Amino acid sequence: MDPFNIEEVFLNLREYYYSVNLSELLLNLLWSAIVLVVTHVIILIGKRLIDRVLAPKEGQKHKLNENLAHTIRVLLKTLLLYGGYFFAIIIILEIFQFKVITPEDLKSIGTKIVTVIVILVGARLAVNFSSVLVEHIFEDKETELLWESNRAQTLIALTKSLLKYAVFFIAGIMILETFGVDTSAILASAGILGLAVGFGAQSLVQDVISGFFIIFEDQFTVGDYVEAGEVTGVVEEVGLRTTKIRRWTGHLEIIPNGSIKRVTNYNRGHMLALVTVGIAYEEDIDKAIEVLRQAGKKAYEEMESIVEEPVVQGVTQLADSSVNIRTIATTLPGEQWAVERELLRRFKYALDEAGIEIPYPRRVLYTREEE
Repeated sequence: MDPFNIEEVFLNLREYYYSVNLSELLLNLLWSAIVLVVTHVIILIGKRLIDRVLAPKEGQKHKLNENLAHTIRVLLKTLLLYGGYFFAIIIILEIFQFKVITPEDLKSIGTKIVTVIVILVGARLAVNFSSVLVEHIFEDKETELLWESNRAQTLIALTKSLLKYAVFFIAGIMILETFGVDTSAILASAGILGLAVGFGAQSLVQDVISGFFIIFEDQFTVGDYVEAGEVTGVVEEVGLRTTKIRRWTGHLEIIPNGSIKRVTNYNRGHMLALVTVGIAYEEDIDKAIEVLRQAGKKAYEEMESIVEEPVVQGVTQLADSSVNIRTIATTLPGEQWAVERELLRRFKYALDEAGIEIPYPRRVLYTREEE
């Protein structure tokens, strides 16, 4: 008989109603109540055993990752709850001698249900286990210096997403095969679709691949001052497809990662502030160098952004109207331009106090008086 034929189900109920006597009905109800109570008690005991085995004790860390252990507990409890009441209903139907489904149908349906549950549970456990493994790889204390937090978090999220989609795609294919669906056509269609998308979106694929290597190789991160894709500014967001850079004028530039061929990062290691000052040819060069050295030393003592005492390198050019003297100062990343501006200001005041002239263009006008 068809297990889902409603008409036959009602006919069986009617036949059972007229064939059973009251005492037998009460006895069957009593046995049914006992089955439900015993099932409920077994489920409660099972849940406590699961908590006792998988839940960590107070002040003691569990061997498993906390999220993974919680997922396993929830899955086992859910399986115990629904599985327990499913078998309880089957037993109750047998008590009432009510054949909703044949043993062969029950075996077939039960096998498929158990198979689907096992596939889903296995997929969920695989996702959680892979997440724990990914976090362990990227957040290991021994590799903490190699993997900075921003890059690690981005790669963790990306890898988790890829693994999650792959696992559940495989699980979906296995479930369809369990119900007798031919998945070869689906896989072939997915392959053809992927190939078509790959040819039609080559630039997108290039952007994504470039974005992955930018993140993986740690070329730049959020907050770095960089020159990338002919744009100079502060990185606000690094994605798989695009990078967002804020210019110093406030403009936000969104650059496809595939167009970034060369990157200049101004935030990796100490930077140099370069200051060139010109003095008149008539001035004492050695005196000017000493004045600049003292001004640089004072700036080093007062400015935290200067890492080492500025060095006056000496004369770098004999220009048309000035003798150019260059000074360099090691600064914190991104502070070199502010230090250059501040040193220029200090050098101007120091040279003025020392009476050393900084040449500037002059124009002399001669007037001729008519007789």
